[in-house]
Amino acid sequence: MKRILYVFDDINYMSGAQKATFYQMDCLRKQYIIDVLSLSKPNKMVEVPGRVLVLKQLWEETDTYTCSFREIMLSKRAFLLKIKRALYVLAMRLGCGEYFLEHFLYNKIEYDLESYDVIIVVSEASKLKELIGKLKKPKKLQWIHTDYAAWSGFSEWTKMVTKKDPEIYKRFDIIVALSEHCKQGLINKIPSIDNKVIVIPNLVNIKEICKKAEESSQIKFPEVDYKFITVGRIDREKNFDGILKVCKKLRDDGIDYCWFIVGDGPMRKNVEQKIKEYNLSDNVKMLGRLENPYPLMKNSDYFILLSTYEGTPVTIDECAVLKVPVIATAVGGVREQMERYGTGEVLELVDDIYEKFLNVITTHREIEKGISIETLNRINKEKIVRVLEDR
Repeated sequence: MKRILYVFDDINYMSGAQKATFYQMDCLRKQYIIDVLSLSKPNKMVEVPGRVLVLKQLWEETDTYTCSFREIMLSKRAFLLKIKRALYVLAMRLGCGEYFLEHFLYNKIEYDLESYDVIIVVSEASKLKELIGKLKKPKKLQWIHTDYAAWSGFSEWTKMVTKKDPEIYKRFDIIVALSEHCKQGLINKIPSIDNKVIVIPNLVNIKEICKKAEESSQIKFPEVDYKFITVGRIDREKNFDGILKVCKKLRDDGIDYCWFIVGDGPMRKNVEQKIKEYNLSDNVKMLGRLENPYPLMKNSDYFILLSTYEGTPVTIDECAVLKVPVIATAVGGVREQMERYGTGEVLELVDDIYEKFLNVITTHREIEKGISIETLNRINKEKIVRVLEDR
């Protein structure tokens, strides 16, 4: 059996990419020997698929590079580790981050990476992609879970961590994008990898989603005219400022609604403050991270995603399984997903999105049925296996 290594920086980082990758491993674990390399030690929330081995590391050392600089400085970690993290940030800003990682991180990995047949780097921001790119024997895959063209220029940090990507990706065999839109954006950004980029949408765990959606939930929507839900990491790109502006206008127009926000992230306190500032506490409820959001998603009238950039959100796949209408902005591969499934309405990302949003929820257009997710899963799994088997 072929040996496959999945490489995470932080296996505990709860995201659609993590969820999709775990299900991919679950689908492949009977055909291949699968190991996982992570710079962070898995916590109790992480459910790695059966028969998948997480390689043990010097986690006290390697985990230093998975947290934010602020988290490290405020933690109780050893002073020397804090100094190393500060020096890494300085090295990145000076353009010599690779030299630093070679001397202080890569030598902490105690496994023979050349012994694997295939290595898959899960994150486009991975600190290990340069190390993987230099390996000679394994087939090297980079799975890109976002709209690379938009993400790489989103902030000073993303510009910094993608600066050497044209050089790094020359040494990879295949770069996987999740949609044609994301593929084209990536090629426009790095033309030299044109012949390496392929499209494979995420596999969707239909059985698990349906099973969990039938479980009881202590949290219930109140009796209102409109029940909205947003599930995801609370961060800048998810555009919660835009969401709350829509919420405020709905309230001001006398619309009877409840909007649940499920998730956690660095912008949570800002969002909570805005809810108070706009006097939206009766309508908008922050639920934090839920182990099982599917009963609430299933019982909502609309799933809302107004992001400024995305790859192909796993939540849209999940809504297609649950037959929940989606209202989403036309970013990344979202339009392709929505057209594929026929699951809702795509809105252009403009400053004043409210009128279009209001028109969608008040006209109640019947959702058209798209291709079955079962069929897509079968096709996409076959694509993955072909990629793993071909040389």
